[in-house]
Formats: sequence, C-alpha cells, structure tokens
Amino acid sequence: MRVISWNVNSLRAREPLLEKLVLTEKPDILCLQELKILDKDYVESFFNKFSLKTLSETQKSYNGVSISYKEDINLKEIPLKKLNLIQARNNTIILENLKLVIINCYFPNGNPIDTEKFINKIEWMKTLFKEIKSLKDDYEILLTGDFNVIPDDEDAYDIKKYKNDALAQPQSRKEFNKLINLDLIDVFKTVPKKQSYTFFDYKTYKFGKDEGIRIDFFLLSPFIKSKMLKLKVLKEYRDLDRPSDHCPIMIDLNI
Repeated sequence: MRVISWNVNSLRAREPLLEKLVLTEKPDILCLQELKILDKDYVESFFNKFSLKTLSETQKSYNGVSISYKEDINLKEIPLKKLNLIQARNNTIILENLKLVIINCYFPNGNPIDTEKFINKIEWMKTLFKEIKSLKDDYEILLTGDFNVIPDDEDAYDIKKYKNDALAQPQSRKEFNKLINLDLIDVFKTVPKKQSYTFFDYKTYKFGKDEGIRIDFFLLSPFIKSKMLKLKVLKEYRDLDRPSDHCPIMIDLNI
C-alpha cells in the first residue's frame, strides 16, 4: 500500500501537479492538507477522474483536508469532531480489515506566539493526543500531515530564525513528543541516510540551496513501521512550475 501526504497550499492552484502526482506515483491513499476550497463536490469530482474516491473537510479560502483512495479499498470514516470545531483540519479513516487508523491532519500554525492563535495551537494538539490515545489500544496508527512543528534543531536549516516562531517553541515540541510517547515512530528519523526537509519558504529560503525545514511527517505504530518498504520526500514536485511550498512525502507499506 502506497500512502502519499501533501500540503498542496490550494487545490485549484495545484491541479496540474496533483494530476502528475496521481498518474506518476499511483498512491493507494492520498492525504492532502490546506485545500483552501469550500466546495466538497468539486474536491470529489476532481479525484473521480482518476478513479479515486474522496472524503474531505473543507473551508473557504483556508485550511481543508482530504483523503482520496482507490475504489477497491474498504474503509469507514470516523469524524474526530473536536478537531474540526472551528476550522477544517482533520479527517480520519479506519481500514477495518487491517485494524488500521489513518489520521490526516493540518496542525494550526500558531503565530504570532503572543496571541490566541498560539494558545489554540497547543489546545488543538492536546485534543489530538487524547483522540489518538483513545484509538491506539484497538487499532494500529498512521498519523500524517503538515504538523507545523519543528521537533528538533536539526530539522531546520537555521533554527535561529525560529527563535520566536510557534513551530519551534518548547510547548509545541512538548506536544509533538507526547505523540511520540504514545509509541509512535517518526519514521524519517529511522532511515540511515539524511532525509530532505519538506518545506521551503517561497521568499525566505532558496529551494535550490536546500534551506528548509521538516514539518511534514509520518508517525507510525511499531507494527506498521515493521511493514515499511520505502520512504521518500518527493522533492522534485517542489521544483516544478507553480509548486506548493511543501514537498509530498511518500511511504510504501507491505500490507
């Protein structure tokens, strides 16, 4: 099973790149973040062209997430409603035959840190922790998406630039590590070779110099990690015309 996760930073703006991604990489499950579109029917019809069914949580101009999947995959949606009370930031599915929960999230950014936005970010992450904790005894977990967290200094080209940024605050890192402490594995930390950053700012950092940050993740329960065949940051999609500022991330699982 191939799972791809991508913050597209506007579905409409990234349609040609999504078409290339689907036709070239052939994901079984595609998790998108930051759709920036309200029309659920539009989202579903776009992916229907590629014989993919789609579940989405949408919001006008901001946020929005979707999970698209091949038609032969049997699943059910479980709304984690507390994560979508104000903004469309999560959708979750269960693959019953695998006892696997796939959780697709667009974490709040939280900036500026001296505002309500940062408080909301931390509270949202605490809610996510509680939801996953309630699921993990009965299911295997695959948590993915744009986390808007830089967990370690090494996950940024220049961490000093993030001294006053919500992404690298101690509270943000603490909530990220609470997820890890649920026995979830940040799989990009387990591969022997150095992995790419996943986000390259349009203005501040130059993609060609690999000056970015790592804020897009797959967190897996140990059993699912044991089934991992391949893991990759698809940097080539950041180098195409009109790219998202995020790279897609891809994992192949022997399930």
